[in-house]
Amino acid sequence: MLRDLLRRHPRLESPEETHFFRWADPFGTERYMRQYERSPVMKRHREIDGVAEDEFEAMMGKATGRKHLMEMYGDAFLKARENSAGRWFDKTPQNIYGVLMIASEWPDAKFVHIHRHPLNVVASLLEGAVMPVQDFNGAVNYWLEASMILQQFRHIAGERLLEVKYEALVAEPSGTLPGLLDSLNEDPALLQLEPGATHPEKNKYLNKLDAAQIEQVLARTAEARSFYGYGSEP
Repeated sequence: MLRDLLRRHPRLESPEETHFFRWADPFGTERYMRQYERSPVMKRHREIDGVAEDEFEAMMGKATGRKHLMEMYGDAFLKARENSAGRWFDKTPQNIYGVLMIASEWPDAKFVHIHRHPLNVVASLLEGAVMPVQDFNGAVNYWLEASMILQQFRHIAGERLLEVKYEALVAEPSGTLPGLLDSLNEDPALLQLEPGATHPEKNKYLNKLDAAQIEQVLARTAEARSFYGYGSEP
């Protein structure tokens, strides 16, 4: 949702999820490279982005590392969007696992962290509407591990880390997005935001989680929840 809202700004473009910084395998190794050569999801993303397969194959052969590949891909994507003067950003949830490498590769980059109450995150992952259905324990750890990494990254990121509260964004995007765009050095007045661009939090956890699951989520996320100001209910 946040990606799609930012895409409404004429200078901001985001490809489909690239996953270039997701994998622990070093760039250029067989296990790293095959994620992009064989994955039908990645091929579909490139199709949506307007990056031809032969063009991407040439990038993979030329790239010396993840940054080199990401910048070539970003340039090709902006060209396909006919917005070469614009700025690209990447929205891959698993970028959290490569956040230190990304911060090192782009010392001036900004990081936008959108957080949401863990009860609804777990419910969404169990529903599987966007991502494959997760096991309950895995769904909890999706939220918990990301929070642990961000807590540590925050110590070194300083003003490079921008925080967005999901609940505030969906309730009143016009109250959240201008400040975010200003922090990204983009003119908020250029954002084309129509009514109905977001929907209020639906609190699906009330129907997706039983009492025992709710209790476990709250217990395991208590410390991180308190940091973000989340109580026992969204």
